[in-house]
Amino acid sequence: MAKYGKNLLLPFAVLLSFFPLLDPLEIFSDLKITSFDTFQTIFPRPKLEEDPVIIVDIDDESLQKIGQWPWSRDALASLTDQTQLAAATAFDIVFAEPDRTGSSQLQQIYSNDEALVEILSRTIDHDDLFAQSIANHGTVVLGLAPNNKTESQNYLGKHGMVIQGDDPKLFVQPYTGMQNNLDKLETESAGLGSMSIGNDDVIVRTLPSFENINGSLVPSLPLEIVRVAIGASTYQVKSSNASSEEAFGENTGINHVKLGSLIMPTNADGSFWLYPTKSNNLSVLPAWQVIEGVVDPYFFEGKVVIVGTSASGLFDLRSNALEKNIPGVSIIAQFVQQIFSNSFLKRPDWLLGLEFLMGLLFSVVITLTIQKQGPIGGLVAFGIGNGSIVYGSYYIFINHQFLVDPISPMVICLLAYLIITFFNFLFTEMERSKVRNAFSQYLSPVMVEKLAQSSESLVLGGERKEMTVLFSDIRGFTAISENYKDNPEGLTDLINQLLSTLSNEILKTEGTIDKYMGDCIMAFWNAPIDQENHRERAIEAAFNMQIALRELNEELGKYDQDEMAIGIGINTGECIVGNMGSEQRFDYTVLGDSVNLASRLEGQSNNYGFPMILGQSSVEGLDSNRVIELDLISVKGKKEPERIYTVLGEDIEIGNEKVFFEEHAKFIEMYRGQDWSQASMHIEKYANNVPSFNLYYELISNRIEEYIENPPPSDWEGVFVAKTK
Repeated sequence: MAKYGKNLLLPFAVLLSFFPLLDPLEIFSDLKITSFDTFQTIFPRPKLEEDPVIIVDIDDESLQKIGQWPWSRDALASLTDQTQLAAATAFDIVFAEPDRTGSSQLQQIYSNDEALVEILSRTIDHDDLFAQSIANHGTVVLGLAPNNKTESQNYLGKHGMVIQGDDPKLFVQPYTGMQNNLDKLETESAGLGSMSIGNDDVIVRTLPSFENINGSLVPSLPLEIVRVAIGASTYQVKSSNASSEEAFGENTGINHVKLGSLIMPTNADGSFWLYPTKSNNLSVLPAWQVIEGVVDPYFFEGKVVIVGTSASGLFDLRSNALEKNIPGVSIIAQFVQQIFSNSFLKRPDWLLGLEFLMGLLFSVVITLTIQKQGPIGGLVAFGIGNGSIVYGSYYIFINHQFLVDPISPMVICLLAYLIITFFNFLFTEMERSKVRNAFSQYLSPVMVEKLAQSSESLVLGGERKEMTVLFSDIRGFTAISENYKDNPEGLTDLINQLLSTLSNEILKTEGTIDKYMGDCIMAFWNAPIDQENHRERAIEAAFNMQIALRELNEELGKYDQDEMAIGIGINTGECIVGNMGSEQRFDYTVLGDSVNLASRLEGQSNNYGFPMILGQSSVEGLDSNRVIELDLISVKGKKEPERIYTVLGEDIEIGNEKVFFEEHAKFIEMYRGQDWSQASMHIEKYANNVPSFNLYYELISNRIEEYIENPPPSDWEGVFVAKTK
């Protein structure tokens, strides 16, 4: 059956490899865009040796020198006059309102003062002065601001248009209206272009070639700047279904825009990919230097000048693949550079099919490799395939400036690898599930898993092994149960919640839970798999169980006398671990004297006042300075005495730890040496200073009083014989 199933894996891989193309959540589209950003970040467009573009920046310094924005139009007229030798001067600004300082506006403001109005009427208006400067310049391009808040038809195009194929207005971004400049300014300008970036993305990756503004095809500002600069009069737009363009009758979009001898490839929506360079590669001049004539006018000869702003108060900040929060005018300047340097990023429609075929080809190779060489061989093929895809994408980008998506082919390969590996695993697990289903109602989860791995484990017997065993019990649970005598369901819920909370901490340290006995838990470490640090794991679990129980008390609203407390006994020693029981029913468990001792130590935790009591073998070799010996005890049912210890948590404060531990060791010696007075002095010294030892000191103090009245034999070694479990 497994072999038959594997023959169906290749068709599954081929079908699911279409998923990245569907991309319902646009996850792969986002990854693809990120990969394109990465290409441009690693290999940005290099700096031009002879930069044809100059940015005249209305920066904070210029605002300080010239005054707050908007400036008087006579200042802008001076700026325009200074750049008359430029091939084109463009304003990334809309002059929609008359100059408030011009004579026309002042005549309206002071219309009651006939003498002043007479003087103003003989003064040239600033807007007229600016319009005259634009006319004298001859190659000024003004910006337009498209929007969907108004409807307008007053676009005075300065260019011709030749359209081949489908109407470009079907594909470009539509707007209902736009904000124009003053008519007198637009009339004298050589070009008008939209300042829109074309989308609302945080990162500007593309710029539009044209926009459909209420039925008019309006060029973008950078495109219009280039047209005016090279002296071209007409745009040629080639769309789908044009001659030599195979679209099979489908409206697939715009192919390219031609301007003079420049041919600019576009995306289907007419947008251009921005190929950014670093901002410090741009030529930038403060606007005040141009207005005040600091810069020689011949500096602008034959160049393209773009006037924009980087002033913090004017909020024209954008981001591209290389940089964040850069002036919007620098985006326009970079694209104008890109056009003149013929550095276009290209992603034609046929690349999508090529990417899919690449992914499908490598997925077939991966599938065949897995079927012959297994998952490891398939992983090698997967790595080689992905490496080839990434290298090929980078190579084509560097040498041909094509944006090839490495993500979709890699996802196709990943899906193929996961599908084949999953089904191989599934067919293997189908056999194991038979064993699990047959025995899961009778055996422990650990045993079921071992049986699933090998049916040879289905025999009675065990092995001798050093184990660390833990017993835990809730102190005073009988009294707690009495509170639920009229609510047995509530008691059941409490026990289940309690056991789940404590068991989770055992499982986190990879312990095995042997069994539950009421509110008691038995667990062990170092089986069924070897664990070198099984002592440390058990102690870590014990600490975590205490913390988890405190959190559970808070969750249940139990405080002070009502809260539940835990007693834990831990012991390490040789045990027999394996399948115990009858031939009809058995369980994977652990037996031995060390197990019984762990159970007895748990019972002593309440007497000594510590939540955790450990046998001597459990603390041997521990790298901890907070292990402290408590007593030498002979537990009930066991003749040989056992040194018992506890491990203090980090939350227990005992002042000078080094001194305390040294004096405690001496205290143990004095106690076993029957030096009752010195031992009692130690107890008096620390009884009130170390609260966590109060019950322990009370226990030892009571013994001392009894030993004073009934002295032990002279050969007494300090062994206390426990009378209770």
